[in-house]
Amino acid sequence: MMFKNSVRLLCVNFDKVWKLLVYHILSIGVFIALLAVFYNQYIDAVNMAYNQSNLTAFLETGTLYGSSIAGGLTAVADFVILFFKEIFTNVGIGIYFCIITFIVFPILLNIGKIVTCEMMYGYMSSCQKQSFTGTYLKTLKTSLSYSIVKVFYAIPFNFLIVLSMWGLTRVNNPIFDYIMPFAFVIVPSLFMAFKETFNSGWAPAMVVYNQNVFKSFMTGMRAVLRRGARVFSTAFIIFLLAIVLSMVLGLYSIIIILPIISPLIHVFEMVMFFSSQGMRFYVDNDVILTPKKLEEVDKIDDAKFIL
Repeated sequence: MMFKNSVRLLCVNFDKVWKLLVYHILSIGVFIALLAVFYNQYIDAVNMAYNQSNLTAFLETGTLYGSSIAGGLTAVADFVILFFKEIFTNVGIGIYFCIITFIVFPILLNIGKIVTCEMMYGYMSSCQKQSFTGTYLKTLKTSLSYSIVKVFYAIPFNFLIVLSMWGLTRVNNPIFDYIMPFAFVIVPSLFMAFKETFNSGWAPAMVVYNQNVFKSFMTGMRAVLRRGARVFSTAFIIFLLAIVLSMVLGLYSIIIILPIISPLIHVFEMVMFFSSQGMRFYVDNDVILTPKKLEEVDKIDDAKFIL
């Protein structure tokens, strides 16, 4: 039901997909502009890594064939390793790239997440439509504190995801080529669902209860743990579908899939939080969903916290 209601809400509020997409494009523009300071160095590193890693293997047709996936992933992993080796020949340029790529850019994206959740809260609670710019300015202080803490909190999860992908590319066995399509779909989906389970209640708690970044994390975790298995399984299905569709439709389908997956995850988090807290919410203009109340979903040991 979480997945179904999330998709329904996304379809009803599809204007938010376009607004978030425009914001992401602007964020990418800022990201590129900041990197342009060392444009020549980065372009030279990209060209060198591209030529030595045979990255064209990633653009091969027949993406469902095991050896193609194995070759493509290996080429991507080699490209990344060669690129970082090249830019870190100048330590200052390498550190600057890492700060902009792994700190500043994710902060910008996480700000957009809080804005989207705030807009969804307005619709789900009172069927209210809000402007993206107005909501952005209203929540900037809150979203900035969340984004900064979230970036550093997510580092271990992102490391596990990247490590799992890198590990798949290091397996050198002809038999594994036939297992690779399944491993490539399942392993990253499991790790991303694991990350989402530990993050999904955080932003909604900040938006709904207007709590600080640390208190909202605890509130969000309590909400997630009430339906932990459902949260994990729904997140797994979302990421699984995204990866499978990307493989079936080809590399360039990511241009369409990514702008939809991001707001779908934000909507899913709000649906999860409302459902776990027993809060009624609009699914569309004519339908209001009434989840079970807290006293119906909490364990007996937790009953003392209801009052």
